[in-house]
Amino acid sequence: MAASLLPTFASAALYQQKCFACHQAGGAGIPNVFPPLAGSEWVNGPAENLIRIQLRGLMGPITVKGKKYAQVMPPNATMTDKEIATILTYVRSNFGNKADAITADMVKKYRGEVGKPMLTVKDLIDPEKAKAAKKEAKPKKKEEPKKK
Repeated sequence: MAASLLPTFASAALYQQKCFACHQAGGAGIPNVFPPLAGSEWVNGPAENLIRIQLRGLMGPITVKGKKYAQVMPPNATMTDKEIATILTYVRSNFGNKADAITADMVKKYRGEVGKPMLTVKDLIDPEKAKAAKKEAKPKKKEEPKKK
């Protein structure tokens, strides 16, 4: 049983080390300063956004759960692809979030962006538009003919 808890413990430890100061326990953030990760449309949205933010940082205003935040998030590109994937997967599967895991290969795909200017919201995929597009793309269930 201890082996099955190790990935969760390691993920939580990385979160404590790298994210806790700004995003706090339970991913609550600091009101009016640092946005929450808990229940965030950005956390539950396209994985690409979170990966790119980790590698390049984010500046300028961002609206999270209806509230505007303007603090800079510095890049965390010194972490390995596996560490970034571990932390992002932890955040996307905790604090009330239910999003797909992120792999080291997914992070590696964007590693070439390191060193480019910090991102702004305009550089990211709007999570609400992505959610709507995903809903539209789902095939509709065919109705089965009624049995007589």
